Amino acid sequence: MTEAFERTLNELFPGSMTTSDYLAHVRSTIEPLGFSAERTLPLVSICRDELTTSFFEQIELQWGLAFTLAGLGGVPALGRTGWNAALSHIPNDQGRGGVIVFGFPHIGIEADGSVGLTVRRNQTQPTPTCGALCSLFQKSLTGDLPTEVDFDDFEATRLAMRLIDPADPPGSLIDLTISALDALEIDVWRALDEAEVWRQHDVTVWCGVQIHGHDGDDRIWSRDAWHCGADGEHRRFPVVGTAAPRTP
Repeated sequence: MTEAFERTLNELFPGSMTTSDYLAHVRSTIEPLGFSAERTLPLVSICRDELTTSFFEQIELQWGLAFTLAGLGGVPALGRTGWNAALSHIPNDQGRGGVIVFGFPHIGIEADGSVGLTVRRNQTQPTPTCGALCSLFQKSLTGDLPTEVDFDDFEATRLAMRLIDPADPPGSLIDLTISALDALEIDVWRALDEAEVWRQHDVTVWCGVQIHGHDGDDRIWSRDAWHCGADGEHRRFPVVGTAAPRTP
């Protein structure tokens, strides 16, 4: 870790921690509530980017095979049919099952403190991270945002229309990333509540931003975490770090 990376990370995402420390915290928090690997299905809403796969793999090491929810930007893209499939896979051979949802858009911070860039494996120059959100942010600056869904570029055009108001464009890539996080959390809770998953299964939801540092030095910024049991009430866990929580 360089001083420039550390300075930018602490300024933009205070309280961030390593992925292993974050997942250890999640596990120690939810295991006393019965979220064992044997009765829990992980649902993971992260971007398609190959940089996110390490996080996905570490989740699977903790809780077993995971169901992918998302596409570009980390916002759920599976639709009603996909959600129905995911929720039908929750373990039930021990009575009430458990589902743990992770929702994380991502962003790069390079060694020199540059935001929205990552030097990827076997490349000589940094490229945008998140590539989709960086592209949409640039379109918002040039006034080139889509006005309708393009089925040959479905996810990106739908995401742009969902996240960006042309009359009030985001002030920065950070702002757009947080908008993606907001949309992600809204969509996750809408799907879980509409299906009333809590009637048969315990639910826990963990959301924030995944940050990619140079050469795989990844961090997790945790913003929100909840538990929902048989009464259907959303109970918030204490926030890790200094993130400001939101109400779903």
